[in-house]
Amino acid sequence: MTPAEAGRILGVLKERGFADGVVKAGPGSELFGDFLTRFWTFDESPYVREKLAHGQRIGRRYCNDALGHVRRRWAPFFNGRNLMEISRSDIKDFAMSLAESGLSAKSINNMMEAGSVALRWAHENELIPNDPTAGFRRFSGEPRRRGVLKPEEARLLFRVTWDDERSRVGNLVAMTTGLRAGEVLALRVQDIAVDRLYIRHSWSNEDGLKSTKTNEERTVPLLPGVRSALLTLAASSPWGGARDDFVFYGLLRRRPMDFHFLIGGLRQALAAIGINEEERRRRNIVYHSWRHYFAARMADRIDARKVQLATGHKTATVFQAYADHRLESDLTEVAGAMAEVFGNIVSFAIEAPA
Repeated sequence: MTPAEAGRILGVLKERGFADGVVKAGPGSELFGDFLTRFWTFDESPYVREKLAHGQRIGRRYCNDALGHVRRRWAPFFNGRNLMEISRSDIKDFAMSLAESGLSAKSINNMMEAGSVALRWAHENELIPNDPTAGFRRFSGEPRRRGVLKPEEARLLFRVTWDDERSRVGNLVAMTTGLRAGEVLALRVQDIAVDRLYIRHSWSNEDGLKSTKTNEERTVPLLPGVRSALLTLAASSPWGGARDDFVFYGLLRRRPMDFHFLIGGLRQALAAIGINEEERRRRNIVYHSWRHYFAARMADRIDARKVQLATGHKTATVFQAYADHRLESDLTEVAGAMAEVFGNIVSFAIEAPA
């Protein structure tokens, strides 16, 4: 008898009131919290092992985030319950408890995914007779919009003194290229060309140097002043600034600085121009806001497809196919628009004291 068959029999017995106190054996008898913990522990997970064996991507950071949801939410709520016992009504009760706690729709959906992926896998591998999350509707709601600085605020930001030059240059790069934080940290000296950056990798503390979010490399135009700042920073590295060294160097040669230097420096600079922490939070200005700033400012000058060529956004199948035909003229047009939009700010930034 398979675990699935045993589960179906158990379900019938439960409905008729004959299964109370029954001790279940087999894979489905594992405590649900233990199953989820093992499922999302990268080096122990059969799910991860299968994904990697099939050549699919899955990172330690993703697993660690899911494991955090399990430990904070799933395991306490289902304490003492076995995997086989989890029902559709249990999942609904859990989801409602998250909704009633005041979490955003995005946060709830992320937390629910940590359990639904695991339960779907358990059903597909016949550990449980059915998937109690099948047909579960995701929560909807307007995500909180990222705050975007005004152009004058951006100019002022790069006129003040920053405590860490790496943070100043890292924010300057994000503003003028729209790079993600992980892409900024992953930059190595060899990625800096005469008039462009080659975006080949991203960085996370859990996974180290990895492919970009879209799993594709791209080329981004680079303003001369920003290039100069990057090369000067690389030359100041205690590791020598060799071709494969990180531009945003850290305490170890094979690890760039921590992301918190980027956001910490931004907060310090914002405070210096009169945007205190309370105001920053109210406006939701974060490091990722530079990506929105870049896209919004550039969209005023050139069409969206060419902006997406620089940012690496791929939001539609049609655009994915179209963006594969990259033209040098597109990059030239992006570079020209960048010079118009950011040239004045970069001049301020280069002239400002470090």
